[in-house]
Amino acid sequence: MEVLEHTDSADLKGMSRYVAAQIEAFEPESIVCHDYGVPLTLLALLHLQRKGKSPSAKITLFNGAFRRLDIFKSPMPFRIQLMTLNKAVREVESRGGSVDLRLKKYLPRIRAINRLIIAYSLADKMLSKLGLDEFMGYGGKPLIRSPIQIIASTDDPYIPFESIEQLRKDFSPQRVVKVKYGHFPYSASKKTILPLVEEFENMTH
Repeated sequence: MEVLEHTDSADLKGMSRYVAAQIEAFEPESIVCHDYGVPLTLLALLHLQRKGKSPSAKITLFNGAFRRLDIFKSPMPFRIQLMTLNKAVREVESRGGSVDLRLKKYLPRIRAINRLIIAYSLADKMLSKLGLDEFMGYGGKPLIRSPIQIIASTDDPYIPFESIEQLRKDFSPQRVVKVKYGHFPYSASKKTILPLVEEFENMTH
C-alpha cells in the first residue's frame, strides 16, 4: 500500500526506486517480503549495488517471482484484468488471506502493473529461448551480496514453484526452507514461520 501511495508508476522497476530510497534512508537490519514485494525489493537492492551501496540487511523472501513467471501456469495477471474488487476479496479470503480495502482506488493501476508483468513474462520467455540469459547478466553468479533465505511454499495456487526455483538459481540464498502456506505466509502458524525468520536473522554469515 505504501509503495502505491508514494509512486505513480505502473512499472515495477520505477516503483522499486521508492523501495531503494526507503532502504537507504532507514538502513534496516532485516527485510521480509512476499509476492510483489519480492521483485520490488530485489530490484531495489540491485539498484543500490549499482550505486556502490550494499545494505547489510538479511533478506527473507516468501513466494514471489523475479524471472520465469509462466503466465500460462499463473494466469492471475490475465484474470485480474476483469476481476472486480469484491470478487478478488472473496477469493483471497477463501485462501486464508485478507485485503486492505484502501486498494480499491488503485485497482486500475494494479491492472496496469499486471499488464506489464504479462509483457515482461513473454519477453523473458523469448530471451530464454534465444539463450541470452548470460548476456543479460544471469550467468550463475549471485546477483545480490546481502544474505538471503527463501521460505518457499510448494502449494501456492498463484505462483508456480518453478519461479521459486529460479529465484534460488539467480540469487544463491544461504538457505531454502519449504513450508506449505498456500500463497499467504501469515495464514500459517506463527510457531512455524516466525522462528524460521528469527533463526536466519540470528545466524552469522
